[in-house]
Amino acid sequence: MKKNISGTPEKADKEMEIKFPEIFSVRALLVARRILLRRFPAESATAISPMLFSQGEHGYVALFRYGVAVFINIPPLEQQHLIDQTLRTYLEEPIQSGEEESIEVMIVPDQDERVHGERITLRERSIPRLQILAEVMARSVLLADYEARIMRSFDMVEPLALKLSQIRGPRTSVQLLQTIGTALATEHDMVGRAAVTEKPDLLWEHSELEGLYLMLENDFELCERDTALVRKINLVSRTAQTSLELLHSRRSLRVEWYIVILIIVEILLTLFDLFFRNH
Repeated sequence: MKKNISGTPEKADKEMEIKFPEIFSVRALLVARRILLRRFPAESATAISPMLFSQGEHGYVALFRYGVAVFINIPPLEQQHLIDQTLRTYLEEPIQSGEEESIEVMIVPDQDERVHGERITLRERSIPRLQILAEVMARSVLLADYEARIMRSFDMVEPLALKLSQIRGPRTSVQLLQTIGTALATEHDMVGRAAVTEKPDLLWEHSELEGLYLMLENDFELCERDTALVRKINLVSRTAQTSLELLHSRRSLRVEWYIVILIIVEILLTLFDLFFRNH
């Protein structure tokens, strides 16, 4: 007997394998900035890396430390109940209405594994296949979150580039610093939270699934989106830094003019004093 994510007894893998439906849905959802996986008892997991738990009679939940939960064959109401009741204590900085990705999976043993529209065809419902699918969808959701965050800063690039000659005032400086901060934070998260372009650790043990992973990676455009995101981050950061340097340069020049004017005024006052003393 095994346990599900909430710790209650569950049926054996073989029986679940027979009853698992031929068509089911998979939904990946960003629920927090981080999920504290180390607090979950390892013995309750169906599989590790990524961590997979059984839920209900035929469902699974895959959890990722960078804050994504992937629900496999679990109804929407039960998904929300899991987030609010079971997962809440393990979430660091919970996110409401986070980025999500959904797809329908169909098991067809005699067909090639491929993605067509909003449906993916798999040859079998094995745990490693579900883990690979969950990992790719989780990375896609994480990239979508990065894209949304950097897009808000990216929208400022064109106005900043066009109005460099008009930048003035402390408020502009604060906005520029915020833009740089957003770009750096996003870049830090991309490096520290999840390496979306690296192959999953699971492939070391299941090299036969590399073709499936490459197919999913290509369909979800993980590499292309990661490359485009890095370019946007660099452009946002470079533009904001250039604008900030120009703003500081202008302020420095203004201070230098103030000093020159003060020196001239002091010289004039000294000459004026000397002139009256002599007369």
